[in-house]
Amino acid sequence: MLAMLPALVVALSASGCTPAVCPAVGFVNLGPVELDLSGLPAGTSVSACFGVNDRCDQVKVVRDSNGRWMVPQATPFVQPENAAVPLFRIRVVAAKPDRSISDHLYGIEHTPPRGGCDNSYDLVPVKVL
Repeated sequence: MLAMLPALVVALSASGCTPAVCPAVGFVNLGPVELDLSGLPAGTSVSACFGVNDRCDQVKVVRDSNGRWMVPQATPFVQPENAAVPLFRIRVVAAKPDRSISDHLYGIEHTPPRGGCDNSYDLVPVKVL
């Protein structure tokens, strides 16, 4: 069977059907996680954190220059600071103007890998309720 392998490679090359060879490289997205607060009332203040075993002390989140609520996967949001990232859940605490508080853990989802030799993906914004 192995003796036929060179002939198969030659046949595929002659037909123009050469398979792409990709390097064995993984991809980890360490970009910030965007919070989607569109369902919350104006005036809501938000804190968030990533913690090992879902334990962490939330840190206040502010809008970036583009008006987005971005939570970096870095200290002080990642606790302890030497935790392996990425973590797959984020704790978000939302204090609403009516003084009610929601404190939830949300899974962090991502788009499918781009495909081919590009295994990169984007993080999907987390819808905060």
